[in-house]
Amino acid sequence: MRIFNFCIVFAITCAMFAISGCANDSEADSSAPSNAQGKVKLVFWSHQEDAFMNAYKKVISDYEALHPDVSIDYQTFPYDVYNQKLKASFSAKNPPDIAEMFGTWVPEYSKNGLLAEMPGSEQLRTEYYEAPLGGYTLNGKLYGLPLEFNIENGGMLIHPQMLKEHGIANPPSTWDELVADAKTLTVRDGNRIKVKGFDFVSGDNITFTFLSMILQQNGKYWGENDHVDFQTPEAQKAMTALTSLVSVDKVADLTTFGGELDTSDYFFQGSSAMTYRGPWTVAAGLNTYKVKDFEYVPVPSFTTNPPSFAAESGWGIVASEKSKQQKAAIDFITYISSNDRLLAWNQRTFTVPAKKPVAENPEFLKSNPYMKTSLDILQLGKWIGPIADRDFFFKTINDHFQLMATGQETVETGLQNIEKTINDSQDQHK
Repeated sequence: MRIFNFCIVFAITCAMFAISGCANDSEADSSAPSNAQGKVKLVFWSHQEDAFMNAYKKVISDYEALHPDVSIDYQTFPYDVYNQKLKASFSAKNPPDIAEMFGTWVPEYSKNGLLAEMPGSEQLRTEYYEAPLGGYTLNGKLYGLPLEFNIENGGMLIHPQMLKEHGIANPPSTWDELVADAKTLTVRDGNRIKVKGFDFVSGDNITFTFLSMILQQNGKYWGENDHVDFQTPEAQKAMTALTSLVSVDKVADLTTFGGELDTSDYFFQGSSAMTYRGPWTVAAGLNTYKVKDFEYVPVPSFTTNPPSFAAESGWGIVASEKSKQQKAAIDFITYISSNDRLLAWNQRTFTVPAKKPVAENPEFLKSNPYMKTSLDILQLGKWIGPIADRDFFFKTINDHFQLMATGQETVETGLQNIEKTINDSQDQHK
């Protein structure tokens, strides 16, 4: 998930007491039809991230210039408290007119009638990729639109020089080659891994890789009543191969899992030869670490089938059903989602386009050449599914992965425990 480490409960609890100081002084008031100057006033909330905020400010400025009768009060909040702030505002029946939401959050609001339906849903669904729309869709209707394709799969960072030094001429093209190359590239200092051959052990990628390996076997992981099914041969084979990378092949370990740094940070510091991570990490290498001798290349499919992958619906914007300015709010969403404006937004934020015409526009690849690996597989993305509690879902898989990888739990038992725990959570949210 782009840019974020999920906050601990204590941090959220403490922040809630001071949340009114986290944004602009004004609170959302979607019941106010206009401001003192007689303009239509829209309140727009988003999380705080520099590239996103700058991109939004540009769109808002352009929109207000074209619509002098509209004033947009743009307010931002730290990510760690943003979701709780949204929940509180909708519960108090005083939400913003327009809200940025992560796609996994949207169903909680749409199924309770809190979001406005986007007009022209049938046509819009033909213009976007499947995975980004999943979270915004309910009963065939769209409630908001995604701005990005949140992809953590399909591509990996590699150090070409490391491959060359170990006699590897090209990146691996099959899963067997990936494992073999990773073994060759792993550098040890006694019992400690000094350079990981293939690092995939992150809060996002363990789960995404596991689910994608199931899909690449033409398997499924959703059963009935929004329950997961991890008792299939495909799930067993996927998890066995994944844990073996740590326990048998020893091309990665758990030493940095859960730490403050991302796996991409360790890659750019030279501590891994190949790292499975989303394309958003490229910007960190270029801008933060000033590293240029790396590539972003495809991760081979687990099978001979195409590299299908599971993906969440990423960041997008929605309109409140309660908004007194719903028509204007939807018009703004339509405005930012036009092909040209969305192209500029994706370029400024270094995000993968959710909309097909934008992803297929040669100008996008020209400005973001590292994105080619991701662009080539967007049509293979499948929505991750109706997860009730995103953080809990991923944490459950991650926790048991560690137990299985260290021999404290068998794969069979681990998958049984994961399935039961997640399904209990799914039922509690119904």
